[in-house]
Amino acid sequence: MKPNVKHWTLQRLTAVPLVFLFFYFIWQGGFIATKSREVFVGWVKEPLTAGALALFIVCGFWHASFGVGEIIIDYVPSPRAQKAALLLSKLFFLLLGLACLYAVLAIKTGKY
Repeated sequence: MKPNVKHWTLQRLTAVPLVFLFFYFIWQGGFIATKSREVFVGWVKEPLTAGALALFIVCGFWHASFGVGEIIIDYVPSPRAQKAALLLSKLFFLLLGLACLYAVLAIKTGKY
């Protein structure tokens, strides 16, 4: 298959917010590593944190989906197997990403 410039560009564009979000979550590490569930839930309920988590989830799973897709294209020789593997990986990342977004939303709205 030919290299896909659109995928290459989108993978780089999704990496940019991930760098900044990585440092934000390192800075917020005390809340993430807390032993108190109430402190963690209170931290997730904050608008900035919930937004940062949602952006991290969307960019992270999208970025990972592109990366795994490139690995599949590079290492799966059969075109039929490639299509099946790409479809399954995209479905996997979509469902897992939606589950993560639902978890953040459930905590944010108090339905956890």
